[in-house]
Amino acid sequence: MQIRFHLHEKYAYPEIVICGHEMNEELKGIAESIAQAVNRELTGYADGEASMLRQSEIIRIYAEQQKVIAETASGKYALRTTLHQLEEQLEDGQFVRISKSEIVNIRKIRKLDTSIAGTVRIFLQGDVETYVSRRNIPMIRKMLLGGDRE
Repeated sequence: MQIRFHLHEKYAYPEIVICGHEMNEELKGIAESIAQAVNRELTGYADGEASMLRQSEIIRIYAEQQKVIAETASGKYALRTTLHQLEEQLEDGQFVRISKSEIVNIRKIRKLDTSIAGTVRIFLQGDVETYVSRRNIPMIRKMLLGGDRE
């Protein structure tokens, strides 16, 4: 494998090109490693403008009316990706899927309410309130307790 740098003033942002004679597991692995190392920000769109969103600022990401929305303290932004793709891209240990249509930043959870039998309500930063689907409750519990405790 060769690594070359081509520096030129025409590049406003870094560009990574992976060359090979065919797509294989090695190239996929390289691309995945680069994506995980680089993609700590997401591009969100609001009012016709693109904004870079730090993952640490995102409260939750959810699907609504065929769109994926990232919610931060400063507003809501449309993302041009799917929840499944985001799940792979988001920082490990910081985000958790709580339902088919929602991912939350566990560092933005303020409190949990389990007073309704069989239901977990999550209160997030910014007065955001949402619910964990029943099938995700064990995983949320495990993640929040920090290990394999039941």
